Amino acid sequence: MRRTCLILLLMCLSITMMAQREWTVKTVPNTRLQSNDIHVSDPDGFLSDSIEMTINTALCSIRDKADVFLVTLASIGDAEPKPFATELLNYWGIGDKNTDNGVLLLFVEDQHALEFETGYGAEETLTDAKCQRIFTKTIVPFFREGDYEGGLCAGVADIVEVYGGEIPMGLTTTLPSNYDFEGSDKSGDYSTLFGVFVLLMFAMPWVGFFYWLRNRKKGTRLDSELNQSFEESDATYIDYIKTAWSGSPWEGKGCLGALMLGFSIYVIVFIVIVFMAFRFHDLEEENYLDWVSGVSLFLYLTWVCFRQNHRVLKKADTLAKQSIKPKEIYETAFKHTANKIAMWMAPWLGVVYYKILKSRIEHSSEFQCPTCGQSMSMHGGFQLPETHECETKIKALKFTPYCCQNGHEFVMKEKGSLYDEFQTCSKCGAYTLKLAKSETLVKADYSHDGKKEEVYECQHCGNTLTKTVVIPKLVHYSSSSSGSSYSSSSSRSYSSHSSSHSSGGSFGGGRSGGGGYSGRW
Repeated sequence: MRRTCLILLLMCLSITMMAQREWTVKTVPNTRLQSNDIHVSDPDGFLSDSIEMTINTALCSIRDKADVFLVTLASIGDAEPKPFATELLNYWGIGDKNTDNGVLLLFVEDQHALEFETGYGAEETLTDAKCQRIFTKTIVPFFREGDYEGGLCAGVADIVEVYGGEIPMGLTTTLPSNYDFEGSDKSGDYSTLFGVFVLLMFAMPWVGFFYWLRNRKKGTRLDSELNQSFEESDATYIDYIKTAWSGSPWEGKGCLGALMLGFSIYVIVFIVIVFMAFRFHDLEEENYLDWVSGVSLFLYLTWVCFRQNHRVLKKADTLAKQSIKPKEIYETAFKHTANKIAMWMAPWLGVVYYKILKSRIEHSSEFQCPTCGQSMSMHGGFQLPETHECETKIKALKFTPYCCQNGHEFVMKEKGSLYDEFQTCSKCGAYTLKLAKSETLVKADYSHDGKKEEVYECQHCGNTLTKTVVIPKLVHYSSSSSGSSYSSSSSRSYSSHSSSHSSGGSFGGGRSGGGGYSGRW
């Protein structure tokens, strides 16, 4: 009887010892209390002593940039890993309280979860996207083979590399030789991208063709600057506010339509030639696809560069002959982003237009008469009207008079440094109406709009104008996440233990920024 009881007691003790412990935020061992050089808490023994020492060495090397801490647990019960990681980082205060550069890696075996929890300072370098890449491309291959130690070593090595630290030899690992990348999550992503690409290849020609048909007669050309001028006080005023040139030969839709049409033709020709190659030739013996792809792409890029830069150069030449500032016209054409992209797409032709535009800029005059082409100089004796004098004085507008050798007078009208602070006065017509006083009549809240009164005063004639402006009601903002990734960079995360984190160890008092990545395998 005594022997039987002893056996039952030993069995109960064995079952108790075998039972998996469920950890809570307060019961996870804070190993940092032992030494500031410790960066691992592994109470369930997933890591060997040598690997744990190697990880500590590696993470110590980047301590001045980020305080990274690894926690490996067998189970946290029914708790969700993401809130658990956020609460643990805040409870311990991982990272520096001034920079919030703490990073927590939480490994939970029974839920097959790995959490990257980052503070505000850390997520600037270790972004959510980088966390996801490290998990999916580096850690998952090991975890799916049951090699938790290898996966954690590889993940820590990637983090150390992100922060520019030195990776010890013990952390250098290779992917499992029998890992099946075809069956991983990445294959589905590539299949989806390939399907979208094929769909676009077939749809783009028709979209471009109908787009061109619709807009071929609607392409509005930019008027020359003289068409935007006006006569006043025996001088021609050139309004540079209304005639600013973007540097494109077409107005938006025309440029896009032209490029779409070119791409459509390229795709149609490519598909036809590929079909003929499949039908009449042995593709394994002759590289028809490579040849067709290269030649057709070469021709298309050449056409794009020629179409874009030739039209830009032609338009710039036309405007420069009529402009008071021809050099500025060529500089605008040269700086236009679309023109630079076209040059880089076909450098064999783009370098030609690059040199032509550069030559135009070097040999163009800063100021020339749009009428006779002679050089112009500032006209010191020109008397501006009273309204323009006032607009110039308050820096709403800028008027610069010029005169050429043949006596042609032009006045260039430009924005002043305080242009955005003024409006046009309805009484005197001057651009001198400015906000003088603003008073809130009804404050806005979460259920009703507010109202305020604005009083404008003309700096030229003294006319006043009162406007009533509606203040939009306040809106509650809430953030939510879905899927396996749980990340946010817009709001801080505070746990119920955040007020007591300073008592949890010798960390620096950092807090979670809510960023990171939640991975499952």
